[in-house]
Amino acid sequence: MRRASLAALVLLAALPLRALPLGAQTHVLIVSGLGGETRYSARFRALSLRLSGALHERFGIPDADIVWLGEDSARAAPRYAGQSTKANVERAVEGVAARAKAGAQIVFVLIGHGAGEGADSRLSIPGPDLTAADFERLLARFTAQRLAFVNLTSASGDMLGQLSGADRVVITATKTALERNESHFGEFFVDALAKDVADTDKDGRVSLFEAFRYAAAETKRHYETEGHLQSEHAQLDDDGDKQGTGEPTGRGGDGMLARRFFLDVGRYTARAALGDPRLAALYADRFALEDQLDALRRRKAQLTAEAYDDELERLLVALARKSREIRALEGRT
Repeated sequence: MRRASLAALVLLAALPLRALPLGAQTHVLIVSGLGGETRYSARFRALSLRLSGALHERFGIPDADIVWLGEDSARAAPRYAGQSTKANVERAVEGVAARAKAGAQIVFVLIGHGAGEGADSRLSIPGPDLTAADFERLLARFTAQRLAFVNLTSASGDMLGQLSGADRVVITATKTALERNESHFGEFFVDALAKDVADTDKDGRVSLFEAFRYAAAETKRHYETEGHLQSEHAQLDDDGDKQGTGEPTGRGGDGMLARRFFLDVGRYTARAALGDPRLAALYADRFALEDQLDALRRRKAQLTAEAYDDELERLLVALARKSREIRALEGRT
């Protein structure tokens, strides 16, 4: 009977919400590399253009917080900031680090061809390539921010183990550096952000968790439709253990951070800041409770069944009440 009650509380606490912790903003750096052939160069440019457009138009990220560096420095495009040389990428990171406040979200997205293994895994760009070791050095600049590193290139899998860390979501299009064939995962990942296709919980928003799950499923479907053996297996790691999975649940282990990583956090921060301060406080309480719930699930094996259920019930009741207060204040009862 108690299990049934807890299940009902889980459903109630999970009712759609529309904001993230206040004070956050999202900064995105898109780095698209060398195509090597005209068709790949055009494809990487088109993906970058679609992604940067979706970030601005659908997620409300200001143009100033979207930096796109790519292969073609001659053709201007919205949010295009120059050629994706190592020096330009490092300069762009310095700029983001100077602007990003504590609690902000920093998102790196790589598009192109990958190569190498381990710490030498790299993105092919004009001039000297950027390696996993280079990106780890760049990511280390952000000690007070939440990070997402999304590598949509071929042969990207080895970067996951190199860049995995606390408070980081790391996504790679492949499982290992040996999956070197043309990758399709990136196309579907961008679709998840640019179209209304990935919002599985119907809360009007798309998390990195939902985008990953959608893109992974569509990649598998693509190979099945074409009748080809699947040659890429996307991975996600967000618990810092340097081990990715292709099927995160978001309820334990990998996926818990990605499930609450929304790119449109700035839009809702701004709305709440201009609105009722009571709403801001309620949302802050809500996400503090969610953090406690995630921590409890990680400690489940260390607790007795009774102690776990008692604490789970307490948190779920608190979440349900907080959700009800938020919906009432927003007129969504």
